[in-house]
Amino acid sequence: MREEFEKLAAASKISRAQIDPLAQLATHGYAFHRSWGVGKVANWDWLFSKVIIDFQSRAGHSMDLAFAAESLKPIPAEHIMARKYTELPKLREMAALHHLDLIKLVLESLGGRASVDQIQQLLVPEVITDDWKKWWEVAKKEMRKDGHFQVPTKKTEPVVYQTEETSLKDRLLADFRAAKGLKAKLVVAGEFQKNFDELGDTSGLPEVIGGLNADINSHQRTQPALALEAVFLRDELRQLAGLGTEGEELTAAGIWSQVNKPWTILEQVSASKHRRALQSFKEANPENWSDILLSGINNSSTKLAGEIAVLLIQEGKLQVLKEHFARLIAQHSASSELMLWLAKERSDAFADILGPEVFRAMLSSMERDQFNNELKRSNKLGDYIMNDQSLIVELIGSADLEVIKDLTRALQLSPCFDDMDKRSLLARIVKTYPAVQSLITGEQS
Repeated sequence: MREEFEKLAAASKISRAQIDPLAQLATHGYAFHRSWGVGKVANWDWLFSKVIIDFQSRAGHSMDLAFAAESLKPIPAEHIMARKYTELPKLREMAALHHLDLIKLVLESLGGRASVDQIQQLLVPEVITDDWKKWWEVAKKEMRKDGHFQVPTKKTEPVVYQTEETSLKDRLLADFRAAKGLKAKLVVAGEFQKNFDELGDTSGLPEVIGGLNADINSHQRTQPALALEAVFLRDELRQLAGLGTEGEELTAAGIWSQVNKPWTILEQVSASKHRRALQSFKEANPENWSDILLSGINNSSTKLAGEIAVLLIQEGKLQVLKEHFARLIAQHSASSELMLWLAKERSDAFADILGPEVFRAMLSSMERDQFNNELKRSNKLGDYIMNDQSLIVELIGSADLEVIKDLTRALQLSPCFDDMDKRSLLARIVKTYPAVQSLITGEQS
């Protein structure tokens, strides 16, 4: 057909630059248009220099050849977009039963590599009609086990298909060697841990452990929290592989011995590692760990405060913890983060301190946040109080009527809630204690 296009170019009906795109269109038989989607070449009209395309939304659409050359992108019949046009039920079956075959088809259609977003755009919603995230998580696990796919640790990096199979160990080792900085290396080392049962060959782990050790030493002073996480992961990998230590290694206790402000380190450690970090701090400071942790619990995030409380309770320090909480509540100096944890916890262990003063302390903590940081827009404790329908009633349940009235006045005057939220909270109180209604409405019985 190229000869026909040559003749049209000689007759000035198309330009010579348009010959190759039209020849590709004739060879492939399918095309993509930005507005009309995928279409199949149905016929050529040489007399009027037109091509007839069957688009999904407009069958038998006639296009001038010059316009077709400029606006259409030729795609081969095996391309994922062409297959969606001709074999959509088969692709849906492939998505249900053969995840890797489908991803391979997408990647080969895009030159062997594609971002996760590109893959999703091509498959959802026509091919994958269910939960994409769930489908993709399953597919990722299968890809990591298969030797033909490179699955990136970052979402912005492409998924790559390679014809030559590479073992999981070799792929992860290559990723570890290419990782820049300790944070990136921790992500790859974490993949060794997650996929340990699939590795088969653990001969690469000594290199990973050695690499982590080198960065632990160089980060112990500049980024101790990151170094601490690396120590935890290094020890877990060694335990999994049954490897012994080689020479002197920096331990968690060694890092803690150099730290003057443990709270900064604990907050910088990933939330999932809080419990491990606290345990290591306890082991590094066996004599005074509980006093140090208690002294800082009121300045901790909700997550960290909860983990500290759990550790103290496990170590038989519940009474000490409750006494500390009671002092903070009585002095109205408890932080909103700590009050949020206590509101969420509300277990029987703290039943004797969960009373009306806790609600008053909550209001004080939120007002203090507003006063100290005008830019702070998040009010997690306030949101929790609004969302938990039973919290206020439970806290004031043991109070007499005068105390309840006093708390009602405090709530009415508080700047922490807007008028709509205040009315909602006051309605909860009135529903349980109708006697305070006159205080709110101003009516006398």
